[in-house]
Amino acid sequence: METLKVGLIATGGRGVHGYDIHRPEKGVEIVAGCDIAQAALDKFTEKFPEAQVFTDYRDLLKVESIGAVHIATPDYLHEEMAIAALEAGKAVYLEKPMAITIEGCDRILETAYRNGSKLFIGHN
Repeated sequence: METLKVGLIATGGRGVHGYDIHRPEKGVEIVAGCDIAQAALDKFTEKFPEAQVFTDYRDLLKVESIGAVHIATPDYLHEEMAIAALEAGKAVYLEKPMAITIEGCDRILETAYRNGSKLFIGHN
């Protein structure tokens, strides 16, 4: 079984719900986390000591082994981060709302369609 390697964009706040994705026995492993808050990264590192940590989501997206990202940042950041992740060829699980405008939602959907990237919208 091939392992899906996942990066969390936001490891504190609602981002801790992304911890539940980690199921190595089922082929899903969290390998990286990103947050601007050092306390959130410290907590993440305690839970996932082998994972890479970043303070800039763009650096996380450069990790070629990551196949999917979980984005749980404040709503106004969703559009920018989702589009960047989709452009990087990552599958995206995006906390709702997709974006704060209909036009932003349309841009995310168009990017996923154009790149053939998987996009999942949800709420934990």
